[in-house]
Amino acid sequence: MNPIFIIGTERSGTNLLRLILNTHSNIAIPHPPHIMKNFSKLEPLYGDLKNDANFKALVKDVVKMVELHPYPWAVTLNAERIFRDAVDRNLISIFFSIYNQYLESSFKARWGCKSTFMIYHVASILNYYPSAKFLYIVRDGRDVAASAKKSIFNRYCVYYTAQVWKKEQQIGMYWLNKLDKHNIFLFKYENLLGDSETTVKSICSFLDEPYQENMLNFFHTPEAQKSGRISAAWINTARPIMKNNFEKFKVELRKDEIDLFENIASEELDYFLYQLKRPFYVSENARARGIRFKISYLVEEIFLMLKVQVGHLFTDKNNLLRLRKFWFLKFIRISRAIKWN
Repeated sequence: MNPIFIIGTERSGTNLLRLILNTHSNIAIPHPPHIMKNFSKLEPLYGDLKNDANFKALVKDVVKMVELHPYPWAVTLNAERIFRDAVDRNLISIFFSIYNQYLESSFKARWGCKSTFMIYHVASILNYYPSAKFLYIVRDGRDVAASAKKSIFNRYCVYYTAQVWKKEQQIGMYWLNKLDKHNIFLFKYENLLGDSETTVKSICSFLDEPYQENMLNFFHTPEAQKSGRISAAWINTARPIMKNNFEKFKVELRKDEIDLFENIASEELDYFLYQLKRPFYVSENARARGIRFKISYLVEEIFLMLKVQVGHLFTDKNNLLRLRKFWFLKFIRISRAIKWN
């Protein structure tokens, strides 16, 4: 089995892609609880994982976090089996064991992971699955920034979004140059919208799976309807593909925000052939002079965060689980840090 990993940056159409692929009769891709993202920095706090008690404690906490995931999984995880089935005593082996259990419950042939943050763990994945398939989806970073300002699961201020987008595209570009074409497939979000059937057929060919006609009717599935109901951030996933959902940054970002993004990430935008709003050399020269950090960016980040968070309190059905998960992870960090220090 060659697992599938959707990598890139959040707010790049990855939820849409997950639902399209999950419709396939052979592929199971649950909404991600972001196991590696949330526990990578916590893993060392569990001590020597060769010790059964320490490893069981890590397994137990990871399972608990999955149970608190704001998008509940329709499967009850068996912690004892995860402990027993983990290939090695490390976090990524727990991750694999959990996804294998999910696969069993789905009665499908292979699993996939939509956590875009797995772009930071490509080398570790290949250590266990040399034939893993990476779907690298790229969206115009300025549209990512426009979307992020209204979403609850990311940075908010354009300054910070641009930094994240730039960093993650640089990692993606590295793996594009390093991996065999059978391991990684690059495509644009804009092409998924504009020529959906051709793009999905190309993805299926890369995955060595037959294209199925029902894949583009994903929005009728219970999984898509569930997604649209849980959070306003995912409401579009329960709708047909919005073919014109691009270049919205032209009206949703201010000119100074567009300039700021291009100053930070002009090279990466140019690499993926996204036309800059001003000449390339202007953005390059501005970046060469450096972008001075301003306290206003931090203030704007906090303001937007509060605005979006408050808005979601009245629209989302997953707020209780989201907050419980947040404080559960905070508790682990604090309690474990105290124990091992």
